[in-house]
Amino acid sequence: MALTLKQARQMQGKSQLEMAKLLKIHVKTYQRLEEKPNKTTIEQAKKIASYLKISYDMIFFC
Repeated sequence: MALTLKQARQMQGKSQLEMAKLLKIHVKTYQRLEEKPNKTTIEQAKKIASYLKISYDMIFFC
């Protein structure tokens, strides 16, 4: 089952601010990634999946 970036984050109880800090980007930039996940880089996607402790291929980034 694929999850959206937002769903994956919420399932782990993480905030947008926590995710932004992890990626070393502004929280507004992270919010845009949730709105338009196709703008997420491979490096960011792998960090997100690792941080959320789920498989990279379970998150829908397109």
